Amino acid sequence: MNIRQLVIVFLMGLCLLGKGGELCATEKEDRNYHEFEIWHKLLEYDLSPDGEWGMWRIQYAMGIDSLHICHLRSGKEYKYASASMAVFAANSRWIAFSMPGNHDVSAGVAYQTCLLDLGSGTEKIFKGAESFSFTKDSHYLVLKGRAEKAMELNLYHLEKKFIKTIANINSYVLDPTHQYLAYLCRSAGSDESHLEIINLSDFCTIFPEIEQATYENLKWDTWGLTLVRVCADSIPAHRNRDIKVLRNIGGKLRHYSLSEDMKNNLPENMKVSEFYTPRWSADGKVLFFGLTSKAQIKSAGPKVAVDIWHWRDGEVQSRQKDRYYENRMKAFLCAWWPEEKRWKQVIDTTFSGVAAIAPNGDYVLAVDDKPYRPHYREAHRDWYLVHTVTGQRILLLENTILSLSFSREGKYVYYFKDKNWWAYHIARGKLINLTDQLPEELSDAYYDGPIDIAPSFGVAGWLTGDKEFWCYDEYDIWSIDPVTLKTKRLTQGREQGIVFRSMQRGNPTIDKEFLLRVKGRDGQTGVFRYDPKGQHQQLLYGPYSYSRLVKAGAKGGYLFAREDNITSSELFYTDKEFRVVRSVVSTQRQSDSLRFRKSELIHYRNSRGQELQGALYYPVNYQEGQQYPMIVHLYELLSHRLNVFTHPSARETYNMMNFVLQGYFVFQPDIRYEINHPGESAADCVIAAVQEVLKRGDIDSMRLGLLGHSWGAYQTAYIISQTPMFAAAVAGAPLTNMVSMYNSIYWENGRSNQEMFETGQARFRLPWWEIGEEYVKNSPIFQAQSIQTPLLMSFGTDDRAVDWRQGLELYITMRRLGKPCILLAYKGEGHTIGLLENMLDQTSRVMDYFNYYLKGERPKSWILEGKKYSLEN
Repeated sequence: MNIRQLVIVFLMGLCLLGKGGELCATEKEDRNYHEFEIWHKLLEYDLSPDGEWGMWRIQYAMGIDSLHICHLRSGKEYKYASASMAVFAANSRWIAFSMPGNHDVSAGVAYQTCLLDLGSGTEKIFKGAESFSFTKDSHYLVLKGRAEKAMELNLYHLEKKFIKTIANINSYVLDPTHQYLAYLCRSAGSDESHLEIINLSDFCTIFPEIEQATYENLKWDTWGLTLVRVCADSIPAHRNRDIKVLRNIGGKLRHYSLSEDMKNNLPENMKVSEFYTPRWSADGKVLFFGLTSKAQIKSAGPKVAVDIWHWRDGEVQSRQKDRYYENRMKAFLCAWWPEEKRWKQVIDTTFSGVAAIAPNGDYVLAVDDKPYRPHYREAHRDWYLVHTVTGQRILLLENTILSLSFSREGKYVYYFKDKNWWAYHIARGKLINLTDQLPEELSDAYYDGPIDIAPSFGVAGWLTGDKEFWCYDEYDIWSIDPVTLKTKRLTQGREQGIVFRSMQRGNPTIDKEFLLRVKGRDGQTGVFRYDPKGQHQQLLYGPYSYSRLVKAGAKGGYLFAREDNITSSELFYTDKEFRVVRSVVSTQRQSDSLRFRKSELIHYRNSRGQELQGALYYPVNYQEGQQYPMIVHLYELLSHRLNVFTHPSARETYNMMNFVLQGYFVFQPDIRYEINHPGESAADCVIAAVQEVLKRGDIDSMRLGLLGHSWGAYQTAYIISQTPMFAAAVAGAPLTNMVSMYNSIYWENGRSNQEMFETGQARFRLPWWEIGEEYVKNSPIFQAQSIQTPLLMSFGTDDRAVDWRQGLELYITMRRLGKPCILLAYKGEGHTIGLLENMLDQTSRVMDYFNYYLKGERPKSWILEGKKYSLEN
């Protein structure tokens, strides 16, 4: 049986509800169960600039993905299999996208570009074109692709339908206006290139007088065309770089060279870094680049393969290894003023790195953590404000874990400290408490992590000119004038129990289309349009999860997607004012056939009196008056996913919908933690949550299962040591011994797990030798004698996050205690199972396990007897 058949069999099996495989649906419905094969998801979507056309992609579980292009008024639609990366032209007449070409087994899948004329429906295929872009005036489609052994550039005129080919190119870039196109043209039989620039209005070619060489990082922005020349050196690792800038292209060309301005002042054994991409200040006066040390060339000789783990190491060897190339790529920040023909090294070995550059380029924020190494907990450091011209250094904060940022225009440095937002006025050298007069708390009262400082609720940013600073409390957005300190509450969410947040990325730009995302206490979400007078307009609101809003050009109109736990993603189109909202496409057909019922929010309290919520999902074909088994699925906070649609998947063992389709209630309770008591906190919250949900009467208290992966698996293994209420438990990659886990390595990044324990998810604020009793009390392995629940664990033997030996420890202990425990060990797999065969196997075994213990179905032999070792395993 092949993989495709296995998936189909598994998905069909999800529909065999009830004991003994009895069907709890009609024969007519059973005949449609093969449609599980085509469960599909809505992927990216977009609008043409004029709002007339929409495009979206659909992903199928086992089929071929498809691109859909639809005229939104007439319904005329084009559909393409396996197409992606669709882009509309600015005039909305054309759309281009990538699609596979002929399949060559030796070379993989060759891609090509398809151009569709939306007016006539005419298609044109450009074979071998792997990337493309439209010019802003919609005159050209620029295509880059492989021709024989070299890359070529094709300029296709959309109206006149002629094509200009430029052979042997390395890279190309359009200027910001798309009037010019620059490209590096490779010389035959050489790695060297020369620069050419074409005027797209008349195809006149400009040949700048710069030498033929090896170039990289071709970039064109408002401040000019920049490229980096690789200088010759017999030792590749020692090759220097020369940054070149060209300005006033099309007029009297101005050419600048960093190497000429450096002359002979480059520090010994240093070079311009190839890993630091040059970047301009906001005014285009300063170009920042990096200097790095030349790599030392070690003499040839016998090598001894030994790592020395020294107790004084700033970072453990595994972390040094993981960050080796990252550290090699670090550079000392430098500034170059091309018009003034001077440069300066801004940062030296005094600092550990640069955190931010002011927009105008006058200052940088530099950090130094060297005095506080090694870091066993949070990384402490000193923060300095460094003037790029004078080199003046101002110590802003010392020995802190806080983060600092520049304001929008760079007039202030701001940060959150002592439950307030602070701003350092750079010109005046004055520190200002921006939020001292605000009546509401700005730090997250729900924070239950191990770090002593509770984080803020966040910021929306700074308005133009740094005239206002916008920050959040639990519900609302506040505006503060940094000069007068006058405050204003911009939203009225607290009274309504609704959280308001900006939808814009970065600093807010206030216009008629400034949108706010909202979420109510009851889990409903939506979108409001901001009004400076406080009369914010409700555009969308309801018990749904809304995806990205895509806006057309100046004419307005939006595309957005909506779903809830019952209804899969549906794409909608609306006019600018959201007066008429209509469906464009739905992925709901399959879920209708399964008659999904409902989900609801359950409210409960833990022993500390904290109000918590849990998401409860009803089994398919639920009938009032009957009792059903229930799976409790754990992590930390999961109730926010109440209105998110989950597609069933044989690839996802911990997929909630898989169990819903098998006739289970699924409950996902939220968990809040007390520091140094992670397991006890989880047990406290989960037991209280289950006791509350059992009051309903439609859940069989004798048929409860517990399920979790990773941190959720740890809590699963711990909770069954504290209560006998669960009939079966499944834990995927659980932590079981908090002492041995503390003293191990998180191989995903080479860090010691001590950091994760004392500053992260494990929530132990102190090491095990200081609070050993808490480590033991919260370790499943030290509580194993109390376990009465059959446990199934699953691990990948190459798990780099939680070593699979954590599972072995608990397995060996429970085996010695004579308690039912099974460990699935997937050879070569990591923290999550990757091979499709293994995904299907794990999903099937977990379902079989629960079906046996919670439904009384006939057990598979491996549950009762295991499986003998074989060389063929």
